[in-house]
Amino acid sequence: MSRRYLRPGVLVGHVLVLAAALTCLRLGWWQWNVFEAARGTAQNLGYALLWPVFAGSFIYMWLRFLQLESTREAQIGEAAGIDTDNDDADDALPVDHDEADVSAPDAPAGPEDSDTRVEHEQRHTRSSNPEREVFTVGVGYIDDADDDDDPELAAYNRALAALAEQDERRAR
Repeated sequence: MSRRYLRPGVLVGHVLVLAAALTCLRLGWWQWNVFEAARGTAQNLGYALLWPVFAGSFIYMWLRFLQLESTREAQIGEAAGIDTDNDDADDALPVDHDEADVSAPDAPAGPEDSDTRVEHEQRHTRSSNPEREVFTVGVGYIDDADDDDDPELAAYNRALAALAEQDERRAR
């Protein structure tokens, strides 16, 4: 069994799902006893059959949740370059990548280049899934490059920030 299923939060989930399933089964047993009594109706029979279905639903949903969490952790680990194929994902080590895949950052030649834009990083990460290849280019400023000197550039940056904020709100 993987250690990820023995973490405190997951253990609490195990206990809660087990308690919910046992409660549903007990309610089903109770409804069955009421149905067998002289005053029992078809409605009691329906509930007697329905409560075990609820118990199964709790168990199915919990197992599905754990499966989706494992998949998500594997995707995050793959994106971060961590090998998560083994069951002990907490002890996972970074995967070796080709040095040719990551290029060195460009740095300014001297103080005369201090107000220029440079590309910090250009990286092409290859994964086992060709549809999930990631291409990242980070761009920034060195030292104290002021946007205030150029009002047109400052307005453009404000417009981009507003669009990024809209996208963030839409994604929530």
